[in-house]
Amino acid sequence: MLFLVFYFILFLVLIFQGTHVAGEVKSPLGTVPEEVGQGSLASARWGLLLIGTGFLGGIIGLLGFRWTGLVALRHPLMALGLAVLALFGLWVIFVGRKAEFIGKPTATDGHGHH
Repeated sequence: MLFLVFYFILFLVLIFQGTHVAGEVKSPLGTVPEEVGQGSLASARWGLLLIGTGFLGGIIGLLGFRWTGLVALRHPLMALGLAVLALFGLWVIFVGRKAEFIGKPTATDGHGHH
């Protein structure tokens, strides 16, 4: 029973994270500066992958209560969901957000060096 709690929480997280990532492309929340924003095409693809994986796991998990043959798919889908979430996390940390520095000073220094 405890497995099912974590199973459904994982796929709800995937759905919510996917809708956030896909929605950030169309209407940014402005939580990070534009210089650190994500690429729109890659974010949309990640959003669709997360949403699709979340709904697939959730539907198979719920249908497993009706058809017991689908219960065997829960463990592989849990592993798939964790792998997708881990890859998304690595993409966000290492690839997705690249800082593009503008190169202009933030304050003008009219006095020169002190």
